Amino acid sequence: MTRRKILLLFSILLYAIGTQAQKDTLASRLLHEIAAEQYTADSFYYAGMFPSHRYYGYPNGKMKHDNNVFFTGLIAMTLGELQNEFDNPDSILCQQIRSSAVASFPHFRHRSGRNTYNFWQTNPSMVFPNSGFLKMFKKWHSLPDDIDDTSILLLAMEADPATAREVKNLMEEHANTVHYSIRNTFKKYRDIPAYSTWFGKNMPIDFDACVLSNTLYFMHAYNMVNSPADTASLQLLDAIIRNREYMTNPSYISPHYAYPPVLIYHFARLIGRYHDPILTQHSAQLASDARQLFESSCNEMEKVILSTALLWLGEEAPPVDIQKADLNGDLIFFVAGFNALLPNPYKKFFSGYHLISYYYRCPTYNKVLLLQHHLLRQAILKYKG
Repeated sequence: MTRRKILLLFSILLYAIGTQAQKDTLASRLLHEIAAEQYTADSFYYAGMFPSHRYYGYPNGKMKHDNNVFFTGLIAMTLGELQNEFDNPDSILCQQIRSSAVASFPHFRHRSGRNTYNFWQTNPSMVFPNSGFLKMFKKWHSLPDDIDDTSILLLAMEADPATAREVKNLMEEHANTVHYSIRNTFKKYRDIPAYSTWFGKNMPIDFDACVLSNTLYFMHAYNMVNSPADTASLQLLDAIIRNREYMTNPSYISPHYAYPPVLIYHFARLIGRYHDPILTQHSAQLASDARQLFESSCNEMEKVILSTALLWLGEEAPPVDIQKADLNGDLIFFVAGFNALLPNPYKKFFSGYHLISYYYRCPTYNKVLLLQHHLLRQAILKYKG
């Protein structure tokens, strides 16, 4: 073999090794694990969905599978925001994951074909799957669509502007004080015409700080923060953050998310992406509370989202040991609590009361949160370096 051929072979070998090393990154590994956990055929979960778990009574209570679209929507939405961080073939894989997830969304769309979405499937309707006891209460089968899942899914599917505007109009029709007024929040907030969580006419008006954050995130994405309901929702979030009620009364002002780290994560994401001046003024306070929670937490996934929040807020974020994160059992990201539907004084009394709550986890979404954190930190290091 000639020297030239040896050098050529050596160069090809180095290129192959380098390419393999490039693929063998944390981001690539997490993305492939996410893809492996996505259902490819209909079963209890529809094709394109990811498994999630519901725990009754306590975060470590009895576990059952729950085929809601919430986590699948969050995974698709978040990967959509990370899409440009990947090179081929990972970019192709990321798009495939997103497209497969979006293909499951029609099962959760309003039965009339309206562009609103439910936490559970709508045709036939389903409430608390795998729970025979709760299915006895037929009125729960009419659980209405909600603005949280709708905002997340429309962002995930990159809905066209006309659809976004149509849904915004529906959200405004169901805002507080339009037809009914909220009965289960602080008295100082009862007259604020902010968005309600539910589309249904027979559901009580409900405020949730994280739901409002996701809805305003949706509005900003389509340049639609231009109505009295948007202004009112920003006013409500401004007051909640200024009064630090995400720390002192988290399950009361956000009954569907309920935990301070999760609330701060949502606020920081909205601030970091869209820099709304009304909320940006609270960045230092949120960062201070995020650091305090980070230092006191023994939950590695909580530390991941708190560190991500600090990065979004433009702060130095303490490193997290991703290898220690318990992807199966660490983070409660969503809570289904019956207290959210109760009028005062019962809602406040039962806030955080475990026996009327269901706690939700999604191991795959935890991996997406790890991926998000890793790529955000890498992007910031690249920008600084």
